[in-house]
Amino acid sequence: MISRFLIIVLLSILFSSCLDSIIGGRYVKSIKIAQRGIEECYQIDGLFNQFPKSISYKSFIRIKSCIPAKTFDPESVYSAYLLLFLEMEEDYEEFYPDTFLYKTKYDRLNFILDDSFSYYQYTDTLKTRNVVQPDAYPIPYFERHDFGLGFERIDLRGSGVTLVRDRHNVPEDLEVFVFKAGYGNFWEIEFEQDRPDTLGNWKNGYSSGIAISKELNMAIYWMMAW
Repeated sequence: MISRFLIIVLLSILFSSCLDSIIGGRYVKSIKIAQRGIEECYQIDGLFNQFPKSISYKSFIRIKSCIPAKTFDPESVYSAYLLLFLEMEEDYEEFYPDTFLYKTKYDRLNFILDDSFSYYQYTDTLKTRNVVQPDAYPIPYFERHDFGLGFERIDLRGSGVTLVRDRHNVPEDLEVFVFKAGYGNFWEIEFEQDRPDTLGNWKNGYSSGIAISKELNMAIYWMMAW
């Protein structure tokens, strides 16, 4: 005869599995919705291939996305991105890709793409963003995202610029793997928007990949187009 304790354990496991499937499925659905919205505006395929097909609610941290409108508003930056933050489980080696286009440690020597093109110059006195680096591919400006490691608040309202931004500290061991990247204008609509000359051919382009921090036990999948 099966004990009451064993029945409770089995029901708990079943309930946890169902909950994981339901909530995790919602995260995957959110990615699919963002993908459809971005692909309606952009002509490059394969920028979402690296995103997981299933997600555990226990590992989920957050999703951040920007889906551009089908019409151009000159008052806003026309770009798209999707970032998925996950906590790595015990077998973190499975997050490391076997093949990639480019690999780097995240530091100021990288080609860091910050799509807030008109504001980065006020918050980066060293001008280390949106500057093409030799033999490098564009990666996201990760200081925009909260890793729980503290931040610096940049308030320029006193100097006549309507801008308050937080620049977050990034884990020192963050490794970045680029899977796909290229320059050119692949938007479905035509528009003209001022971009820094330091971008050269990369005034328009795309990039996708994954960033990994063992220190924080975290993986960040990304795609971006600008």
